[in-house]
Amino acid sequence: MPEAGVLLVARNSYRSPFLADKWRGMSVSPRTNPLVLLACGSLALSQGLVAQGVFGPTSPQRQEARQNLKPLPENRVVSYKTIAGDFSSDQQAALGKYGGRRITVIGRVAALSQGSSENKILVVTLQDPSASLPAVKAQFLLGSIPENSELEISSDGSQATLLKRDRSGMILGREPYLSLDQRVGIKGSFKEIKVGDIVLGDCQLLPKTKLREIFKKD
Repeated sequence: MPEAGVLLVARNSYRSPFLADKWRGMSVSPRTNPLVLLACGSLALSQGLVAQGVFGPTSPQRQEARQNLKPLPENRVVSYKTIAGDFSSDQQAALGKYGGRRITVIGRVAALSQGSSENKILVVTLQDPSASLPAVKAQFLLGSIPENSELEISSDGSQATLLKRDRSGMILGREPYLSLDQRVGIKGSFKEIKVGDIVLGDCQLLPKTKLREIFKKD
C-alpha cells in the first residue's frame, strides 16, 4: 500500500486537464458504462503521475534528456545548481534524466523541518540564498539514523541534533547532525515534483569523509 503522504499528493496536488476534457465531453446517463468512466479516470491519473515522475520517466522524456541536458555522471553526484537548473530550464527533460534514479545532491541547507509522520522524521531543504531556483526537499526516514537514536530539531529550525540512547532509553550523548547554511551531500531517490519543489525520498546524509573525497575529485 502506498504511503498516505504519496496518496494525498496524488489526490490533491494534481488536477489533470486530460480528465477534465474527458468529463466535459462525456454525457453521463444511466446507459453510460461505469467501467468506461473508471478507465478514463485511471488513464488520466496515470498520465499525470508519469508527468510528475511518480511512475518513472517515459521514453520521450528520456530522449529529451539526452538531447537537451548533460548526462548524469557515472557516480550520479550532482550539485544543487545542476539539478535545480535542469528542472527550471526543461522539466520534461529533467524528469527523463532523474526519474527512477537514486542520486546524490550537493548543496546548502536552507531549512530543516520535522517529518510529517512517525517514519518520516526529517525534511531537509537545499536551496541557494537567492531562492531563484526550485528547492530540493529531501525526506529522511527513521532508518536513516543510527539505532537507539533520535533527531531533535530546534524551535527555530536552525539545528538538528542527534540524540544517542542506550537500550533502556537513557541519553548517552548529543552531537550536531545538520545546521542551516551547512554544505552537505544527500543521497536519495527522485520521487516527484510537488508544488514546484524537487522531492527526494528515502534519503541518507553522505558521510563527511565521502563528501571530502568528492570535493577533491572536483
